Amino acid sequence: MTRSTLLYGGMLILLGVGLEGIRRIGSTLTPPRHIAGTWRITAPSSSSSCPILDFRGAPDTSLQVEQSGRYLTLTFTDVHSTRLSARFEDEKLQGSGPSPVSCARGTLVQVSGRLVDDRLEIVLTRASQTSVPGAPTFAFSAIRPSRSGSSSPTSQ
Repeated sequence: MTRSTLLYGGMLILLGVGLEGIRRIGSTLTPPRHIAGTWRITAPSSSSSCPILDFRGAPDTSLQVEQSGRYLTLTFTDVHSTRLSARFEDEKLQGSGPSPVSCARGTLVQVSGRLVDDRLEIVLTRASQTSVPGAPTFAFSAIRPSRSGSSSPTSQ
């Protein structure tokens, strides 16, 4: 056998072993649960002079979740259309984003929460700054509005 034939055969064997390894490891992986879509927010009204989310004058109180694997973008229908980035792993979400509220511009809003059955429980926390008045946390829950005749993806 020539040297090039042995090299070619060795490359094919390495390719086969690599693909089999990828197949075996990949078969054990599961995707995160699908939570993308519109969620209706149930939250207490805020009387703070500088709220984390300001729904006064907003037509509805909802949350739009965009999902790409474990990465989320949370967009609230408050008067500032607040957007936060988060990660979703093990039924829990963590993330942050800048506050769009003028009285707290430049501060970071932290988001933490969890998925309980078909309900999101979320807590927003503003980074503490002495110059920012108002409540430092905002806790709420969100549910998906029911849609008759449609099915949503479920986790495996």
